[in-house]
Amino acid sequence: MKWFKRIGSAAAVILWYSVIFGFSAQDGEKSGSLSGAVAEAVMKLFGGDPGGEARHTLEHIIRKGAHMTEFAILALLVFWAVYAWTGVRNLKAFVIAFALTVCLASLDEFHQTYVPDRAGRPADVLIDSCGALIALALLWFILRGKNSSINRRKASKDMDK
Repeated sequence: MKWFKRIGSAAAVILWYSVIFGFSAQDGEKSGSLSGAVAEAVMKLFGGDPGGEARHTLEHIIRKGAHMTEFAILALLVFWAVYAWTGVRNLKAFVIAFALTVCLASLDEFHQTYVPDRAGRPADVLIDSCGALIALALLWFILRGKNSSINRRKASKDMDK
């Protein structure tokens, strides 16, 4: 069962990074049209003008939000892999997961320098890293809260004895 978790966690990281890589391999026109279609749908949904500066701003927010979300998910998967392979769930595991995710974000931006009409931007690595940091921080607080409630229950049971 241990090997299944290890292989499964590594496969999940590879599969998700392949999805990210696929989005990054789209040329600028295809990538822009995807976020443009989402922005237009949102503008129509809320009754806004699907053209002009507001749409451009919304497209930008959608693109950057997608970056953050992609790398937030990747960071959680990398953390799961670190935990599956090492059994460590402390601050060190979170730091390792964050560092690996930042490296993968940098690699993704480097890859984009070879895609027509795309550019690898350090600012995008920072945005990706923020998504990873937010996801890992939320996981840290969730696990910390879960552990403290387990410890309180154990302490309560020990006092009842």
